[in-house]
Amino acid sequence: MKKFFFILATIATLASCTPIETEVQLMPIDYLTAGNIKKWKLTLFKNAEVDQLTECIKDDTFTFSKKDGKYGWNKGENKCYSEDVDTSFDFKLSADGSSITINEYVYKVNKLDVQNFEIEIILNGHRQILGYSKAE
Repeated sequence: MKKFFFILATIATLASCTPIETEVQLMPIDYLTAGNIKKWKLTLFKNAEVDQLTECIKDDTFTFSKKDGKYGWNKGENKCYSEDVDTSFDFKLSADGSSITINEYVYKVNKLDVQNFEIEIILNGHRQILGYSKAE
């Protein structure tokens, strides 16, 4: 009988234990950089409501590095111009993720999550929208 109560007490104790769940709260910079470096593909490029996403840009990748605050534009195989070279700029994402400064231009952040990133700016009176998706 003692064994029965011991087994019952052990089962009750184990059943009452729940796994410890911790919720990780990501900051906007972590969505953008995956905590370190994250590569994106440009999937939307509109200027004054006109689609500007050309074939030569579709294979480019864009990398955001948290550590050094650099935004790298890596040209793909399909170049727009023969003299196209990879380049990088400084970037700074606001703490609340509502704006990002790239090479001194301040963009409004429309969307930022694990898979998608969309920004917009008004340049020369025209609204420019850039949409990115996480590169595989």
